[in-house]
Amino acid sequence: MNKFLRNAFFVLLITLFFTSCGEQDEKRIVIWTNCSEFAQYVELFNNTHPDKNAIVVYKQNPAEHLPPAQDEAVPDLIVSSWLRNDETTKYFKPVNYLFDRKNLSSEIFYPQLLQSGKIKNKQFLLPVSFNLPAIIFSTENKDLVSENYTLTLEQIRTIASQFNQKNKKGAFTKIGFTPLTNDDFLYLATKLYNVDFREERGQIIWNHANLQDSLKFLKDWTFTENDSPKIEEDFAYKYLFMQDYKLIDSDRTLFAHITSDRLFSILKNQDLQIDYRWICNENSIPMEDSFTMMGIYKKSKNQVGATEFITWFFDIKSQTKMVSRKSQLNLNTELFGIAGGFSSVKQVTELILPRYYTPLLQNIPVAQMIEVPQNLPPRWESYKSVVIQPYIKESIKNEEYNLSINDLEKEWLKKVFE
Repeated sequence: MNKFLRNAFFVLLITLFFTSCGEQDEKRIVIWTNCSEFAQYVELFNNTHPDKNAIVVYKQNPAEHLPPAQDEAVPDLIVSSWLRNDETTKYFKPVNYLFDRKNLSSEIFYPQLLQSGKIKNKQFLLPVSFNLPAIIFSTENKDLVSENYTLTLEQIRTIASQFNQKNKKGAFTKIGFTPLTNDDFLYLATKLYNVDFREERGQIIWNHANLQDSLKFLKDWTFTENDSPKIEEDFAYKYLFMQDYKLIDSDRTLFAHITSDRLFSILKNQDLQIDYRWICNENSIPMEDSFTMMGIYKKSKNQVGATEFITWFFDIKSQTKMVSRKSQLNLNTELFGIAGGFSSVKQVTELILPRYYTPLLQNIPVAQMIEVPQNLPPRWESYKSVVIQPYIKESIKNEEYNLSINDLEKEWLKKVFE
């Protein structure tokens, strides 16, 4: 082979190689997510879209991996919690065109969820799924709970205190609820008091007066209804190895706090006589902070493919298939609903999910009451568990506790960034 032919052949190989890579990039849709169920959804999508190839890259917290490292595949779509914040939203493309071109209709979503993905009328993120706080109790005690759908903090406290019982020595044999022994409930109480922990310009801020009001309420509950923090903790320690839903079934306690994903997974997989109410303030049920959203990465190499996946994913028929397939094949039954929660597609939550989670039929959340959480940073779970929750608990237990949230934040920053 002469030199000219060799060079021509080499150029042809290089051209074919890059053409092949380009074709693969056009077909491949790279999805970063912390939701394991997306492996099932991608399989379903690929089966019905033979000209596409969606792949899942699991990351425990995708928001912490933006921008991508230079040596890893650039995502086309990101599906995760903690995407709505100053640090992360800048990495996404506006997707208003999805509505302009009729790929999606805004009418299918809970409006407040869809609105939460907007910045200055530009839709950067789309809501995927969410969870709500609930209080559970044995059906044997349903006569104690007169409200049929929701309970406020004050109602939970009143009913729980009526359940309390002591023996002749003055020791509790039953305690309706022990708020101090559930860190997530303590934090929820601050949300219900509109403390509004949130991120603004890289700082965590909150309503100081409302925080003090919530602490006063929780402290009064512990000392007035249950006598002391030590009694609550000793009672909880006695049943440390008993699951909360089994504890209420034993009639030792009346209430347990739970989130909707865990609630419906338990009810689906175990034969339990449990009823539930959504926890609310006067007008709203606060969503769990970790609600899931989806967005197109701004440097996506396959926006066309990402658009096609989004269009397919939010179709009611697609989501119905996702839920029915999981049920028929008994896949990940410990995971509730769509992507581990209620679907952001209102019709799916209200009409489709109750077919597969029948306890939902009696108490579908009222759409207007669902309240979207504040914008929070990617490391919020760590911040909450190391800073916020210890502050709440110690402030209730110890009159002489003198550390501030800012003091605890400084220690947290040292652990995370040093």
